[in-house]
Amino acid sequence: MHVPAWVIIVSLVGFVRLYLRAGRRWLAWAVVGVRTLSLILNFGFSPNINFREITAVRHIPFLGESVSLAEGVANWWMLVAQLSLLLLVIFVTDAAITVWRRGDRPPLLLSIVFFVVAATADAVLITWGIISMPLTASLFYQGIVAAMGYELSYDLFRAAQLAKQFQASEAALRESEARVSQAANAAKLGLWLWNIQDDELWVTEQWRELFGFAQSEPVSFDRVLQVVHPEDRERTKQVLQQMFEGDGGEYENEYRIIRPDGSTRWMVGRGSVELGKTWQTGLRTGGLPRHHTPQTSGGRAQRKRGAFSYGG
Repeated sequence: MHVPAWVIIVSLVGFVRLYLRAGRRWLAWAVVGVRTLSLILNFGFSPNINFREITAVRHIPFLGESVSLAEGVANWWMLVAQLSLLLLVIFVTDAAITVWRRGDRPPLLLSIVFFVVAATADAVLITWGIISMPLTASLFYQGIVAAMGYELSYDLFRAAQLAKQFQASEAALRESEARVSQAANAAKLGLWLWNIQDDELWVTEQWRELFGFAQSEPVSFDRVLQVVHPEDRERTKQVLQQMFEGDGGEYENEYRIIRPDGSTRWMVGRGSVELGKTWQTGLRTGGLPRHHTPQTSGGRAQRKRGAFSYGG
């Protein structure tokens, strides 16, 4: 029974350390090391680490059946195996306290502590002959395995649920983007969204047409600034930078862009900036740039509307 016990104890220590991220490392190594030493000693002694000599085998009734119990001279080296059990109790108790303070899975650790203490008490009382019954520590270890299995199964079930929710959210997002794109195209608006943290831009077809970008051409914020007229580029960057460094709010900017055919187009951008709690958490701005021709003495110019916004 020492080999299965070694496997269960090492697995339990690994489960607590790697899965629950609890328990002191030196205690974990102490449990595994002492238990491994007891396993080696078990194969080094005859008949085993529990007895120096077996003098008799007697039969006792147990749960309606007749079972055999060995009697003989106790081997004091079995204290090494029992020391490993004591260290295991300390290890899982310390881990349970850590998890309890985190508020993370306290029922699981409490059940593991209970089964470990019960298995330790069972092994000590029976091997020293205080209780006359067969070793039943395996029953308590089955409880530990059941608790570990339940936790792992629950996480797998939860992961499957989250995957389905993510797929549903992703589908809803794509549908929402499609509706926004259709509405923007119908209104002759060009919409673009900027994820500042990842520097990723999403743009509508109308926006590409408005700013002169090909359908397959990659779009980045730096690339957008390149189409702004050189005389207006620095001022446009300053307007946005002032909004980022302040508390957000509304802005308005008039600038020119240079289209691929070399022609110049005037744009008026109006929008707002929404900042995150910190610079790292992101910021969001939205606006409406409109293509227009400056007014002349001949009258008011015609305007062609577009739109943009970027967010993170």
